[in-house]
Amino acid sequence: MAIEFDETFAAIGSEDFGRALAFYSAILGREPDERLGDGYAAFRLPGLRLGIFRPKRGGAADFANPPGRRAGLNLVFRVASLDRALAEVEGAGGSATSAFATSHGREAYAYDPDGNRLILVESTPRP
Repeated sequence: MAIEFDETFAAIGSEDFGRALAFYSAILGREPDERLGDGYAAFRLPGLRLGIFRPKRGGAADFANPPGRRAGLNLVFRVASLDRALAEVEGAGGSATSAFATSHGREAYAYDPDGNRLILVESTPRP
């Protein structure tokens, strides 16, 4: 038996909703497609709906990344220019590692202000 569903999406809980929303608006270059009050917003991206929300009072700890550890959530972005994407992330208040080579091109890990990992992938053009 399987659950019945009509959509799947990723949602990031952030106690500092305004900061998280500003970060994702900056790196995506757009305002959210959906907004509910001052505690939920969603971006409809190619292949993904990404929600950002403020946890209910007293529930923020359920969504916080442990001190000194990064999150298990990974959002993967295939980008045209890794260097430009890294600059955008850092300019929006995130952090990033140095780029490294992979069998499929170049990658770098970046982190939003709440510690959620973004994997930025610049694929090698195929012949």
